[in-house]
Amino acid sequence: MFKDIDPEEYFKLLHPRPVVVVTSMCPNGRGNAMACAWVTPISEEPPILGIAVAKENYTCECIKFSKEYAVNILPADLYEKVWFFGSRSGRDVDKLRESGLKIGKAKVISAPIIEESLGIIEAKVSKEVEVGECILFLGDVVAAYVKEGCWGAYGWELTSTTLLLHGWGRLFLAIDARTRRLFAKTK
Repeated sequence: MFKDIDPEEYFKLLHPRPVVVVTSMCPNGRGNAMACAWVTPISEEPPILGIAVAKENYTCECIKFSKEYAVNILPADLYEKVWFFGSRSGRDVDKLRESGLKIGKAKVISAPIIEESLGIIEAKVSKEVEVGECILFLGDVVAAYVKEGCWGAYGWELTSTTLLLHGWGRLFLAIDARTRRLFAKTK
């Protein structure tokens, strides 16, 4: 037996999902950061990443200006920082400076990166698609890198890494070594 849900809330069925911090450069020359769970691979060949950003968000203005962004994957123990990045506007505050995190220079693009990240993906915008209240920024992946010891044959090494998921609203979850591996087929 199924229970109907409001079709306008369909996206909640796709949570929990990874939450990242998207960084970008803004017209005022300052870096900006925004929590984002609506991030997804679009293509492997060529490597294209998509992020959906509300048109009203300052981050949307910044990415439209700079035509690039970085996806910073923070460890679960920094969930309060992720919440901070998602609950304030960069129009009103320099979130990167106020976060207390170490901000670095990306390898290829001009957007700042967060040094405490477990992994980083740098992308240059190749297409903007207006979809409802959001802009879907399709980005050509120009660099991707992870912290030593966080990555293994099947991706994230959960014995040494705890990943952060966004449940919905104010709910955050962690995936770590206690998470059961259900299937990993080898040749």
